Amino acid sequence: MAVIIQTVDGVVANRFVIEKPALRFGRTTDNHIQIEDIAVSNRHAEIVIEEDDEGREVFIIRDMSSTNGTFVNEQKVERQRLRHGDIVRVGLNNFTFIDENERDLERTAEIKKSWIPGIFYTEDKEEGK
Repeated sequence: MAVIIQTVDGVVANRFVIEKPALRFGRTTDNHIQIEDIAVSNRHAEIVIEEDDEGREVFIIRDMSSTNGTFVNEQKVERQRLRHGDIVRVGLNNFTFIDENERDLERTAEIKKSWIPGIFYTEDKEEGK
């Protein structure tokens, strides 16, 4: 399952589950995520679910010819695959993409003992290695 969460000043304001056929962002009431912001177009962007070459679900964000553009990690995009943790900006509104399947595959931090007694630190390690 994948969700996109809206954050305001670092605090989660809204949570939206991404389901087929698409999750649309825009200013009008016919969008799944209605944003009352004059910097947002009536039909601004959408997230669609597609299959990759291996048959896995992938999430694609597409700009719908909006006036001010759609941004992923502050890069303007027309169409881009979303990855777990990506920050999507629509107008002045930030959303974080959370993919439960990718999150489970994130790297595990390995605890190491420092030369200083009682001090430990972490070091990233790939899962299964």
